Amino acid sequence: MKKTSGNIKNSTWNLANILLYPIAFLALTPFFINKLGENHFGIWMLVNSYVYIAVNIISFGLGNSITAYVAEAIGKGSHTKLQAYVNSSTKLIGWISMSTILIAILWSLLNLSGTEIFNDHLDKILIVATCVISVKFWELLYQSVLKGYERYDLASWWSIVSKLLVLGVQVVIVLWGYNLYELFLSNLILNAIMVYVQAVVTYKLIPQYQFSWQIKRDERKELFHFGFWTWLQTIISVLAYQVDRFIIAIFLGPAIAGYYILASTITNHMHMAFGAIVSWLFPKVARKKELGENIVIYFQTLRGFSVGISLLAIFVAYLFYEPLFTLWLGPEKFQKMGGFFRLFLVYESFLLMTIVPLFYLNGMKWLKFITSLEFMYKVGIILGMVVAFWIIPTGKSLIIGQIIALALLIPVEYLLINKFLLKDHWLTETLITMLPSFLIAAIIFINNMYVTIGLALITIFVYYFYYLNPKRFKIKLLLE
Repeated sequence: MKKTSGNIKNSTWNLANILLYPIAFLALTPFFINKLGENHFGIWMLVNSYVYIAVNIISFGLGNSITAYVAEAIGKGSHTKLQAYVNSSTKLIGWISMSTILIAILWSLLNLSGTEIFNDHLDKILIVATCVISVKFWELLYQSVLKGYERYDLASWWSIVSKLLVLGVQVVIVLWGYNLYELFLSNLILNAIMVYVQAVVTYKLIPQYQFSWQIKRDERKELFHFGFWTWLQTIISVLAYQVDRFIIAIFLGPAIAGYYILASTITNHMHMAFGAIVSWLFPKVARKKELGENIVIYFQTLRGFSVGISLLAIFVAYLFYEPLFTLWLGPEKFQKMGGFFRLFLVYESFLLMTIVPLFYLNGMKWLKFITSLEFMYKVGIILGMVVAFWIIPTGKSLIIGQIIALALLIPVEYLLINKFLLKDHWLTETLITMLPSFLIAAIIFINNMYVTIGLALITIFVYYFYYLNPKRFKIKLLLE
């Protein structure tokens, strides 16, 4: 029997993990909006953003760092190093989790004394959400170790079960008429149970694992060094991808923010799905680098694969989103969200170009280089949205400002990457590399049937003769 490709297996599980929960959540979105009301739904989405932001910032980039060093230790065949990295990671996550719990306790005491920071009992919701954050750090640890083992099947399975279980219970709670506090309380309890199960599964995977309180300073230093750079990348990303949500909420209100965040969340999960297809590149590059292999062809092949799949998905979404979303939300709610989503598709047609460079360059540990590139275009996103909103204070202007920044700066990023990696023909490579993204963006902006057909044919021509050129694309690498 022919063995299934490890890369295909990892991509499939990653994709399932990224897509199953949002599909289920989006299917239930009209239910939640109707039961909670537009304002409470908007608040719910904002608090979820708070949890996401806090986990990614306070974890100091340890997730990617743990994955990279576990993969390296496995590549070297060093059981001692593997044990040391996992022990150091467990202790570091433990301290971060306990510090977060302490913040929640102090916040609770302040609230019990009669001091409220926010109105309408939002403090109590945020206190429970802070406890959820502390549990999420442990989930980050176990997910990262499993990915370092390239066991994306186990990581995805437990993540899917956990998220769908929480969602199912939340549906029941809303049906029973409970409020946002009970929603997050159920989230906390169920996540704690699932994290314990993931701990058992993960530690059993490590041969003869024994926890030790002994401090391995070298391993801890390595984890923090790598984590520091990916942490900087995360902070920049959170600011670039999340600040617009709070601008909308503050200046235009939670009801509009809810629809804006909904459109943003859909495209964000599309981006995560595009990344999930090729995210196995990160630990693979980290492992193969230790073996001294030439892996530039991995970059070119995965870039071609990622761009093709992603642009096709965006094009299909553009063709069918209006009838599907109208059926899903109803005409009135679609009018509030559809315009945001269309612009986010244009935004994503440029942003998807950053996926493979991020995985590849982090896997190679070219941390300063990739962090400087991330800083460049994400600061551009922030400036673009702020300036556009200052000129015209609408949700659409926020997205247009980000699109302009990406259209200007992503080609600059690829100019630098191609010059660094490919040495020659880097200017021509950059121009042709970016052309399909500009063509798809033009199709969505112009929104004309004849233009769509013409530009789609040109896009297919460029992609086939450039991205699928045998010099740049080795399909066997995808099937390893």
